[in-house]
Amino acid sequence: MEERLVRERRRLEETLCSPWFDFIAKFMATRNLHELMREYPALATEQCVAVLADLFVDPRLVAERQGLFLFREAAGALLAVYRGEGSARSEAAMQVLYGQLRHGSGAGQRAVCEILAGLPLTFSPPSLPPHSTDEVPPLLAWRDLPDAELVDGRGGMAFVGRSLVAPLAGGVGLLVVKFARGDDSVPALADEARWLAWLRGNLGDFAGTFAVPRPLATPSGGFLFRLGDLPVPRPSHLSLHPRGYAIAFVAPPDYYCYLNEPGGAADLTDGELPALLAKNAMILGRLAGQGIMHDALIPLFHNRVQRDRRADGGYYDWTLGGRLDRWLESCRHPNLGVGGPRDFEHLLLAVAPRRDFYQQMGAQFLSMLLVAASYFRNKEPELQGVLPDGAPVDARHLFDRVVLGLAIEGMYRAYHLGFTGLAAPEALPFDLDRLVQRMIAEMGVDHHMDEILRVADQSVMSDADFIEFLCRRGYPESKAVSCERGREDIVLRTGPHLGGFNQAISLPEMVEAVGAMAAMCVVGRYRAEHRADGDAQADASASADAVC
Repeated sequence: MEERLVRERRRLEETLCSPWFDFIAKFMATRNLHELMREYPALATEQCVAVLADLFVDPRLVAERQGLFLFREAAGALLAVYRGEGSARSEAAMQVLYGQLRHGSGAGQRAVCEILAGLPLTFSPPSLPPHSTDEVPPLLAWRDLPDAELVDGRGGMAFVGRSLVAPLAGGVGLLVVKFARGDDSVPALADEARWLAWLRGNLGDFAGTFAVPRPLATPSGGFLFRLGDLPVPRPSHLSLHPRGYAIAFVAPPDYYCYLNEPGGAADLTDGELPALLAKNAMILGRLAGQGIMHDALIPLFHNRVQRDRRADGGYYDWTLGGRLDRWLESCRHPNLGVGGPRDFEHLLLAVAPRRDFYQQMGAQFLSMLLVAASYFRNKEPELQGVLPDGAPVDARHLFDRVVLGLAIEGMYRAYHLGFTGLAAPEALPFDLDRLVQRMIAEMGVDHHMDEILRVADQSVMSDADFIEFLCRRGYPESKAVSCERGREDIVLRTGPHLGGFNQAISLPEMVEAVGAMAAMCVVGRYRAEHRADGDAQADASASADAVC
């Protein structure tokens, strides 16, 4: 039996090494070798691992449009060898995969990330406090709110987005009343209060580092209520639920101080950015390690203008590497603060590890990279767009290459430690210098400013919506009124974007780095769960040395 299997392995290796077989033959041989390694990983030899590794650098396969499918099979075979009991080539196989994360690109690197992300992990998601048994949320007056008597009588009360924020006397914090926008946001609002209650009761090692607001319960013990009066006028542009549904909490004074506000409310300096970003990453990693994901650190879109007629709502799937819509606009109010992440209505439970967990983790890394870059652009927020002569604005001088590199590396290492409980291998799974260079080149110069309002998108708008849409994007009202809806596509200058309209992202290095970071976190967690901590740390160090 074993002799027959050895002959089969050798035959497949010869097929993969031969220059005479076409792509289909090599794909079938790779898939069959994958199946063989999955069933009999002990059959793997040094030659077998080397043959699989060579596939990723074969120029004919790299140039093949369908190469991703072959590389997935090759990566799957290597992972089967790594996971296989009795395989003497386990670590050699993992070192090949590590090497592809750091030095690979394109379809091969993507395939390795996706295969590693499929490693099975174990989570024990928490049980949240139950919903209030109140059938109807109580109607409260402003003066009836808990802690309302502590509000600073000297003023300063104002709306921040849909939240009414009132400073407390003595500068000890903020009383925040967060309102629902419509019926669809009421359950999320209630969930946010439940998350606040759970987090404050389970801070553990977070105590002193994660500034979680204190939710305020109503007299009946629930969190959701209706506010019958407002102590200040509501902004005319703000649309809230007609019944006034809201929750209230007490937040720290710096709750609305964002990471990308140099010289803003928190008076952040370049030197503080890496530490504060790492702090947020550590918290997010720890939460993810408990099966809790924040899925909206910033809004990420491939195409906002087509939100109403796309099945995906225009939301961004970073694994596809498409154009990223209005990246700087998306970073205006991130849910990353000096005290840690915020807006807890966006927390989700991972009932079981799935591919979308890897996607969500990658979206967190992508969001943090974008916010880090926006910090430098926000030093001169008006410096963006196109010059009178048509040349793109060049803001590269605002970036500090060293600080950005420290922020990126610190963010990744902190998240890895929070998610896995282990320090990340010394060698990064991406080329940091190259990533920093490309980020500054693409995010410091506004190459891509245009989006297109297609006739099909105009057709689903009313005339009033059409005019409002154009005005929000810079059209003078007189010009917007004179435009004929549905007559032709309209080019709008709404960037900067990362990539041309309906094209690929102009910064693929960032997508590759995001995939590598997320994949390495999954690998680290898998090692921590399946081997003793000491062995896992030794394995990680040995693999890092091999990659170097």
